[in-house]
Amino acid sequence: MSQHRLCLPLDRLRLIVVALFVALIAACSNNSTITRSYVDPLLSKLDLQGVLVIGVAQNRENRIIFENMFARALAGHGVNAVAAHTLISKDKASADDVVAIAEQNNLDTVLVTRYVGAVSEEIYHPGTIYYGVTPMYGAGYYGGFGGYYGHAYEVAYQQPVWTTNTTHEVIADLYVAKTKEHMWQAVSDTIQAGSTDKLRHDVIASLVGDLKAQGLLD
Repeated sequence: MSQHRLCLPLDRLRLIVVALFVALIAACSNNSTITRSYVDPLLSKLDLQGVLVIGVAQNRENRIIFENMFARALAGHGVNAVAAHTLISKDKASADDVVAIAEQNNLDTVLVTRYVGAVSEEIYHPGTIYYGVTPMYGAGYYGGFGGYYGHAYEVAYQQPVWTTNTTHEVIADLYVAKTKEHMWQAVSDTIQAGSTDKLRHDVIASLVGDLKAQGLLD
C-alpha cells in the first residue's frame, strides 16, 4: 500500500508560521492598563440604583458613540445605565442641570469620562529566525550522532521593524448625584491597536474591570 505525505511549499509554510506567531501575540496582548484608581470605602457600600453616563468630548458624534458603548457595557453587568445625550440636549450642561436630570430619572450616580490626550513612542522590534528540525540519516551514532539530534533548518525570518505605539489616556469619575460626593476615579492608559471603535472598547473594558475590582459592579 502506498503512503501519501502532506507536503507544503516552503514559502507557504513560512507564511503560515509567521501568521500564527502574529495571531498569538495579538491574542495575548493587553492594550489597556489602569494606572491609578481610587474608591471611597464608605460610598462604595451604597446600594446604587442607576448611573448617568457622560462622555466629555469636543465632537458630539464621538461623545454619543462613547456614551452608548459605555452604557451598554454597564448594562451587561445589571446596571441601569443611561447615556447622557438621550436626556441632555446641551453640549455643555451645568453641574446642577446634570444632577437634576439624574434625579428626575432615578439615577443616583453620575459617571463622567474625559479624554486627556495621546502620547506616541517609537518601538524597535529586532528580527527573529524561526527554526524547524528534521532527522539526519546516513550517519552512525558514533559518527556524528546521526538522527539522534537531527538537523535544524530555517523556517521563517521576521524582518526587524520600527513601530509607533500611541497611548491614549482617559480619566473616569463617579459621583453621587444628590450630594456630588466623589465615589471613584480611575485613569486608563490604552495603546491603540486597531480602529477607533476598538480603542473605545479597550478603554471601556478596562474601566468596567476596575469598577468590578473595586466592588462597585457585580
